[in-house]
Amino acid sequence: MPSPRVVVLVLAAGASTRFGSDKRQALLPDGRSLLEAVVATQRQVFDEVWVLTRPGPSGEPDAFAQAVCEAHGARCVTCADAALGQGHTLSAGLRMLLALPSAEAAAVPVAGALVALADMPWVRADTLQRLRERFEATGRVVLPRCGEALGHPRLLPRAVWSALLGDAVPAPGSAGAQGPAGLRGDRGAQALLDWSAAEQVWVDDTGVLRDADTPADLSQGKPTSLNGG
Repeated sequence: MPSPRVVVLVLAAGASTRFGSDKRQALLPDGRSLLEAVVATQRQVFDEVWVLTRPGPSGEPDAFAQAVCEAHGARCVTCADAALGQGHTLSAGLRMLLALPSAEAAAVPVAGALVALADMPWVRADTLQRLRERFEATGRVVLPRCGEALGHPRLLPRAVWSALLGDAVPAPGSAGAQGPAGLRGDRGAQALLDWSAAEQVWVDDTGVLRDADTPADLSQGKPTSLNGG
């Protein structure tokens, strides 16, 4: 039996307000950009990686993200409403998965979406592999746990997408519209699912807890495990 089809959705459409510049392009000590490190690690484990971006000032595609995707065999996807918040970006990605051409979807339906953040480049590939394996074994929501904290990325089976989507995504151009439930603005999946019922994969990978909010975060060294390994 083939493995369930999982598509990674990398949320890379934020404005990087606290960082002060496009943090996706900020360089790690190894010379790679944050976005390149995230995409490269995801591609070690998953065949399909979509990078969700916002359009440029004139509606043009994100040239930086597109170049990273081309270099690593990923897909760059423009989300028209990304400026309205991370909730809209994730919702757009899930809706695009649901709208895949019928011929492709009928062949191998997408069973789950791994939601990853573009500012978390320290997550290890072996952690991603363990998340994938747990999803293949259970078909349930899967997330990493490091110590007492729940981390990212999180794997969402198709069965929960409807709970996330609702009818909350406004039509293009209707920035003031809000639905009664579901993803919208900066409201992501955090408040919409019962994470206590999810499959928790215990890891010693502190990268699942760490993001880059400011330039200083990049100079603190790469965390690998609770044991310092």
